Amino acid sequence: AAACPWSGVLQQVDRWRMHLPDRESPLYSIGYMDNSHWGNEGDFQWHDLPQAGYRIDGRYRRDRHRHPLFVLRNNATGAIFFGQLAWSGGYSFDFDLDADQGTTDQAARLFFRAGPDAPAPQRIIAPGETVRTPEMHLGLTFGDLDDAVQAMHDHLRSSLFLTQPRGRGNWIESGIGPEVEITVDWVHSAIDAAADIGAEVFFIDASWYAPPHGHWWSTVGDWEVDRQRFPDGLEPFRRRVHEKGMLWGLWLDAERIGAESHIAQQHPDWISVAYDGEKRLGDLLDLTNSEAAQWLEETLARVFAQNQLEFFRLDYNTSIGPGARVIRDGYAENSYWRYYEAQYALYERLRQRFPDIIFESCAGGGGRTDIGQVRRFSHTWVTDWQIAPRAFTITNGMTMALPPESVDRLVGGQAGHTTAELDFQLRLLLFVRPTFGFLRPLDMDWNPHLLDRIRHIIRLYKEFVRPFMPTGLIYHHTPTLPGPEPQGWGVLELSSRDRERGICGLFQLAAPREPEYLLRLRGLDASKRYRITFDSTAQTCEVDGFTLMKQGLTVRLEGALTSELLLFEAI
Repeated sequence: AAACPWSGVLQQVDRWRMHLPDRESPLYSIGYMDNSHWGNEGDFQWHDLPQAGYRIDGRYRRDRHRHPLFVLRNNATGAIFFGQLAWSGGYSFDFDLDADQGTTDQAARLFFRAGPDAPAPQRIIAPGETVRTPEMHLGLTFGDLDDAVQAMHDHLRSSLFLTQPRGRGNWIESGIGPEVEITVDWVHSAIDAAADIGAEVFFIDASWYAPPHGHWWSTVGDWEVDRQRFPDGLEPFRRRVHEKGMLWGLWLDAERIGAESHIAQQHPDWISVAYDGEKRLGDLLDLTNSEAAQWLEETLARVFAQNQLEFFRLDYNTSIGPGARVIRDGYAENSYWRYYEAQYALYERLRQRFPDIIFESCAGGGGRTDIGQVRRFSHTWVTDWQIAPRAFTITNGMTMALPPESVDRLVGGQAGHTTAELDFQLRLLLFVRPTFGFLRPLDMDWNPHLLDRIRHIIRLYKEFVRPFMPTGLIYHHTPTLPGPEPQGWGVLELSSRDRERGICGLFQLAAPREPEYLLRLRGLDASKRYRITFDSTAQTCEVDGFTLMKQGLTVRLEGALTSELLLFEAI
């Protein structure tokens, strides 16, 4: 019942006990995203690998918000294996360490396999049919965790991810979603607010197709603008967005057909069926059905062309656990394998047909951040949790999994404003691809301080950070953080590859214990001299790279959920 693209002995270590200080020290440590649930993405933690079997699961045996990666560290030799499975269905990583404590010359063997996981049979193969397993991307490095992270990022950028449409990525987005009852006035106000701050993309999120006060989640599938909500359609919004100098886009939860939609009434046989025979998988469209898949592809192409889209935001608001079942040749075949074969191919064809559209992926937050999904898109939403201090944990961990320019984060909306100072939230966005949401109430003037700070951060992003981020190096000074609401310090650094410039964000999380942090920057050149700007005060100083890297500088923050941003530039 298993089909693993990688299986066998991962490593053998001769005389392994002689390399460790005592019998209690583990030969291997295994790092992965500890929490698999919604709103807890990116919770990277280290664990001792026992002398036994050890398994990491996602989407089938565990929840769907665990990114499919692992980092395996050999504590005796320093070797680090970084692996990611390019797969959006259920998966498992299996390790089995045979390390006999009996003699000092005994060899340790680590067995490993990785692949898709679902109830058997996962695939019924017809005579002459060709089947391809998901790709396993595995690298070996020596050094520290960030050396392995940066090597993986370089691999993804150069070998896997598609070229960005329109010649670049890192677009600054804004939009309006179902947190409010969306009206014509609300959309116009949101467009104007987006233009005021300097956004470059504007999109309408869920409910543009649903009647006023309707159920946006159960009317998905009828992808026509609702004329009760928007009597003049979407064209006036598109024109206004263009007049303001922005790109225009829409959100679609494209792989679902809601119970209230016309398409679900016309084709109930297109809805995926659970193993108990019930259609209870969130109205998931059965893409293993070629007619349903063809309908979806042509429907998306129609929506793109009809509305002259320049940006498409895909959502996926369901969790199907073990997956759906499809009766094939008398057997109950699991749907995951054929579903994602069809889904991947569908979006690849759409990218080819519409090369100038920016494709953004989302899945109830970070439900499909795997590199199999992200390679077909421009970037991905990684969470729906924007509330500090956990928001730092998520950004911290997900920028290990994916290059920073592929990671989307939000300020304004999803209750992010309920904790932390504004600058704490804004500065986190400098390390990823930013979106700005609800920042000005309808029919209200801007808070001038709010507007000034947002414009300041966006100016920093456009002029200072964005030019080097697509090839930049990220450093996780605090790679693991304790608990779902982390305490203490969180520190991220992003530098240009030529070590000419960079930023470092220092975040005091919950329940501060130490008001001072000794920062030793990592992305500098010891032979150069740098101008350091403290963003909170706009004060500057000049320090040589050797001092900044080896002796460090002390940053003081006393209050919980406060922050400091340092900008450094070679002079």
